[in-house]
Amino acid sequence: MVIYALLISLSSVMFVIERYIPYPVPAGKWGFSNFVVLYTVLNFGLKGGLLVGVLKTIIGSIFTGTIFSPAFFMGFFGILSAIFIQWLISKLKFFGYSGISIIGMISNNTAQVFVGSIIINSNAIFSFLPIMVGLGLISAIINALLAKKMEEIFDGYNLSD
Repeated sequence: MVIYALLISLSSVMFVIERYIPYPVPAGKWGFSNFVVLYTVLNFGLKGGLLVGVLKTIIGSIFTGTIFSPAFFMGFFGILSAIFIQWLISKLKFFGYSGISIIGMISNNTAQVFVGSIIINSNAIFSFLPIMVGLGLISAIINALLAKKMEEIFDGYNLSD
């Protein structure tokens, strides 16, 4: 339970901090808090990933004042999509951290745009998807590196056993 509290706290703090990092797409964020979710999915499985991903989205949204806003629902369904896809892809034992992170980012961004199109009742928002995926490659690679480093640190303390 202590490990999950640490993971949820770290991802929630990152969620709040990344709000202040400029992003070229309106209402977008880099998604750096997702490195903790990626680590959790790959080391604790689907249930752990869902716990951390859902709670970081709820807690982070409360602290940023975006709870139950369109951005909240876009992020919430985006992270759910990413968690399920990353967990499924990890079962193939074919992709490493970077591949799984990139596939999760594409899933996350696609789900966000889909939910956004429902909220605003327009498909025009899909025009942002190529930009989001292009920029997302940067954060997906950084997230993979951070998640792998976190794994090395936690393995050194035997925390994920």
